Amino acid sequence: MRRDYDDVPPIKSFDLPADAVADLARAALGRLADGRGPAPVSPEFLDGFCRLLLADDAVAAERVLNAMTHGRAGAARLADGILAAVARHLGETWDTNGLSFAEVSIAVARLARFRQRHALKYRPLQVRDTSDRVVFAALPGEAHNLGLILAAEAFRQEDWDVTLLLDHGAADIVDRSRRLRPRAVGFSISTHDRAHHLRHVIGQIAAFPYRVRILVGGGAATEFVTRLPEAWNVHAVADIAAALESATA
Repeated sequence: MRRDYDDVPPIKSFDLPADAVADLARAALGRLADGRGPAPVSPEFLDGFCRLLLADDAVAAERVLNAMTHGRAGAARLADGILAAVARHLGETWDTNGLSFAEVSIAVARLARFRQRHALKYRPLQVRDTSDRVVFAALPGEAHNLGLILAAEAFRQEDWDVTLLLDHGAADIVDRSRRLRPRAVGFSISTHDRAHHLRHVIGQIAAFPYRVRILVGGGAATEFVTRLPEAWNVHAVADIAAALESATA
């Protein structure tokens, strides 16, 4: 197994050892590889699709996936199988030193968004009977989702019931959070371009008739949180360790 720790994001980004960060990414990739649908694709297709992910060419990758699934019976299940096969191919290539962590991180973030858009959204909502429930969510257009994906894996390893919502609209995030009644909801904000939209979502969650701890990470988190009402119970977190600590406070 490749251990290219020089390519792992700085420890300060996650407050975890580099090998632990890589292990979280591998766990996320393994979750994506756990598909239940058919995967009628060739090795050449997998190589080509992975190249599009690594190039972060979302438009081209979306076009290819749509061409494979659009109008076909069981399109969501088919997309699930194809994307799972892509995840397995990425993991195998990483294991044989064909990819660095930096490359895999790009692909994992993009693949997670595709799978939610084309497959996971069709699955029924499943809720464990636990008080340790957390929702991690990203609005459409929030490009830097790797931190949320790795945080979700870290919380799962601490036995939290995790729901990860990538590229979900504000109404869906609020509705899911209301139905799930989580102990905490986590967001990421990398620039202030989306601040108005995120503030609107957080305001609705803060108005729930039960207390929810709201966590915000990312490069613009601290400044963003200082502008929110204190009564909203919103906390800026610098890394995964801080998110875990804050969620359990």
